[in-house]
Amino acid sequence: MADQAQGTLTVRVPGYPTPIQFADWTHDRLFHTIQMTNGNTLEVQAFVGGKGSPIPGGTRPLSPVDTNIPKSGDNGLPEGWEALVYNIELQMVREFETTVVGANVNLIDAAATQLSRPAHVGGGDPSVVNGGALFDFLRKTYARFEVNGKLKSEGPAEKYPQGSGISVFGTTTDLEVANNGIPSPRDAAAFVLPIWLRANISYVMKLQPQAAIGDAAPVDWASFDVETPGYGFDIRITLRGLLKRPVT
Repeated sequence: MADQAQGTLTVRVPGYPTPIQFADWTHDRLFHTIQMTNGNTLEVQAFVGGKGSPIPGGTRPLSPVDTNIPKSGDNGLPEGWEALVYNIELQMVREFETTVVGANVNLIDAAATQLSRPAHVGGGDPSVVNGGALFDFLRKTYARFEVNGKLKSEGPAEKYPQGSGISVFGTTTDLEVANNGIPSPRDAAAFVLPIWLRANISYVMKLQPQAAIGDAAPVDWASFDVETPGYGFDIRITLRGLLKRPVT
């Protein structure tokens, strides 16, 4: 319901105590990235650590493409910030292979290199030569979103899609790019009532595999000279909705 108050357009949002002024809020997103590795069963927490901090579950520093949160979520949003979260989206951003110790004709210098590629469906079947981790991640990982230590949303990772289910693009060379649902924000699962984030109130997304994800790297990585490979993937968690932040 819209109000006209002193020349400023306002909207009343269910679940929020006061009218929202259009001048103060934007439709935007907060996002953060975590890393999981083969055999992992430990909980990994997203929104803990801002840009420059080690990626949760790994060691490389978070860059601006990994996160845009203004400060670590375990300390809440900064003063003057608020967010009304209508969507939680999980996206496998990439798969990676590490600990490459030799050189391959397709690589200029493979030593100490981390190889990256788009997400593949996979599932651990050795007969699938273009194996990947997306099926394993969606099937085995349980997700919980908490605000101030209180559970606000939970479910299998598949319940927080980019759209719904898995979409795949294939080519005649047997390559594929897989997504956790059609990559369209209009197709993402939406809450009827938003989750309210406030300044200095902690928020965190907890992801924990209920069984080990992927015992080994996909077979198609085997063409590289790999010794004790480290195989894993990055997951980007996006909180989409209405965002209020001070004018800078």
